[in-house]
Amino acid sequence: MRQRNADRTTEPGPEPEALLPSARRGADRGAGRPVAAGGPDPAPAADAAAREQFHVDLRGIVDVLSHHLYSSPRVFLRELLQNATDALEARARLEPGFAGAVRVTSARGAEPLVVHDDGVGLTADEMRDLLATIGGSSKRGDFAGARRQLLGQFGIGLLSCFLVGDTVELRSRSAKDPHAPTIAWVGRSDGTFSISEASTPLEGPGTEVRVHPRPEGAGWCLAPTVHDLAAAFVEHLPVDVLVDDRLVSRVTPPWDLPVEDQLRWCRERLGFEPLGIVPLDSSLLDVRGIGFVLPYTAMPGHRTGDRLYSRGMLVADSDSHVLPGWAFFCRAVIDGGDLPLTASREAFQETGSLDIVRERLGKVLLGELIMVQGLRPDAYEAVMRLHADGLKALAAQGEDMRDLLRSTMPFRTTQGDRTLDALVAAGDPVPYVTDADLYAAMVDVAVHAGRLVLDASGPHDAAIVAALDPDGRVFRALGPADVVGIADPTPVEDAAGARRLVEVASAHLPGVAVEVASFRPETRPALWWPHEPAADGTTSGLVLNALHPAVARLLAVPDAVGAADALRALHVVAMLLGRADVGPERTGVLADAVGALVTAAVAGPATA
Repeated sequence: MRQRNADRTTEPGPEPEALLPSARRGADRGAGRPVAAGGPDPAPAADAAAREQFHVDLRGIVDVLSHHLYSSPRVFLRELLQNATDALEARARLEPGFAGAVRVTSARGAEPLVVHDDGVGLTADEMRDLLATIGGSSKRGDFAGARRQLLGQFGIGLLSCFLVGDTVELRSRSAKDPHAPTIAWVGRSDGTFSISEASTPLEGPGTEVRVHPRPEGAGWCLAPTVHDLAAAFVEHLPVDVLVDDRLVSRVTPPWDLPVEDQLRWCRERLGFEPLGIVPLDSSLLDVRGIGFVLPYTAMPGHRTGDRLYSRGMLVADSDSHVLPGWAFFCRAVIDGGDLPLTASREAFQETGSLDIVRERLGKVLLGELIMVQGLRPDAYEAVMRLHADGLKALAAQGEDMRDLLRSTMPFRTTQGDRTLDALVAAGDPVPYVTDADLYAAMVDVAVHAGRLVLDASGPHDAAIVAALDPDGRVFRALGPADVVGIADPTPVEDAAGARRLVEVASAHLPGVAVEVASFRPETRPALWWPHEPAADGTTSGLVLNALHPAVARLLAVPDAVGAADALRALHVVAMLLGRADVGPERTGVLADAVGALVTAAVAGPATA
């Protein structure tokens, strides 16, 4: 057990053996401890400074604090600052108009870190009650329960000092009694503490805490670290907090800054230039803040954490539990107002109040998107462009986001970008495809035929369509075979030539049902699509385009030399244009056919 600082207390007193809890319980409560000035039966000096034993070994409590409650030893300073500001608030309730201060002196050499406040202070009974019983359990849940009242908060905050030190000294003078004495408490990591009337009283009401750091905890108490931590914790507190005589509080919070300063704050603190700023006020529990729209694509379900405060005190640098999980496109800085904190004071409790706040903030975000869409379509378009996939994921799951996107997000069609509401309002069935390759295979044909096809091949597009039209009455899914209906081919005038070409093609393309017709665009030589095996044994269809120059030439001389190679080449080309996986065998067929055609083309003029 470390005892390095045990003899460095400012109020040492005699050192009798530890007073066991059972002995205290059997003794008169007025005989074993000091009483306030003017009270009955003043305690003898030796008993006044008697060490008393915590209800449990403090080492176990520190283990709970360090391994199960707090994320880092740095929180000891925040706990002391929170205790100090709570004490100032309590005194202001006793003395309306009172405005005190918190003063922090960083550790130097052998000197401890000191935190002093002008707050309400503690009486001897309050000090004994909170410090002798706060360690009554090593269960994390009991700490959460203790946080529900001021003394419990103060006690847990004081115990957090043992994360960095073995000895903690406290002097406190209550503001409730103008004649109150200054009470000294010295706690040690061996599980003992002493309470006595201080030999060096405080000049006025308030509390002073001295933390004697262990060697491995000294870095947390030195000037650079203390200043940086305190400035981060209390910069937005509306009370004076001074670190080594330097004011680190009363900085205007970002939600109260002008827009230009909010943008600068985001650049300096969060490291990006936001696309926009969303005010976040829930109108419940005094929750306030602002959200910054990310200028880069973020993944749904992987929110960048928000910076959270509680009445101006920093709670967390990166927390993702206050805004809705779907708000992935936004990073926020929020003050939780009256939302209750967890036992560690590093997050807000998951309560019904937080659920309501989260829902209201979500509605604020949605409302802001709607307003921006109307007033700043350029900014809205930028948000849609960057975060389209994520917003679609939300629309597939939630009606509110779906209602927004169906009227504002453009979807690609063969007749230009359209919103889903605009497509529905046209009154005609809306054909759509859910496969990107199938859309690519149809788009040129549909454009030239003047047919509208919705590209619903993006992530979550099909789910949105299904949610909007669960009965399939408005939107109609297309398959590969529908490319023929979209092209709307017409019979050729040379019916005899078409029959001859079909006969030659069928002889050289087994399993393919071949037709000859005219369709646009003229640059597409053929349409191909797969189908289920038919009675005649065919498994795919092929429409040769009579408007294409190569097919027109074959119509004129269907039995000419090279017709078979040309038809095989056209077949594979049609499969490629249809986005089919042709495989090595078909690729070889195409290469052989092209080679034969080249040979014929070169040989033809030489023999003519």
